[in-house]
Amino acid sequence: MAPRGFTPDPERLYEVGRDGKPYTVDPDPPGSAEALELRARRWWVAAVLLNAASMGVAAGGAMIGPRVLAAWLGLLPVLTAPLLLVAPILRHRGRRAPRRVHRSRPDRFPPPELP
Repeated sequence: MAPRGFTPDPERLYEVGRDGKPYTVDPDPPGSAEALELRARRWWVAAVLLNAASMGVAAGGAMIGPRVLAAWLGLLPVLTAPLLLVAPILRHRGRRAPRRVHRSRPDRFPPPELP
């Protein structure tokens, strides 16, 4: 059975609060900010292209199609507009607090020293 909770990494500096919960001062591994930025940019470009394509289809349908088809195709840009919010949400949720508290404290982790 796999160990549950948090296991300390010997390469990282951990602190223990007064309540006995371990936390790290720098929780983000190197390169995670760049990966987050790249993923957000890819989502943004894909959402803009999809929205632009749906606007083009709606405009084309309005020019050459009957009114009923043009009305239904006019909903496409409205339906694809929420995708433009994915990139800012990814950026916001990807940022972590400068101090990250871990779920549980393993038995082999040294106990906190209380004054």
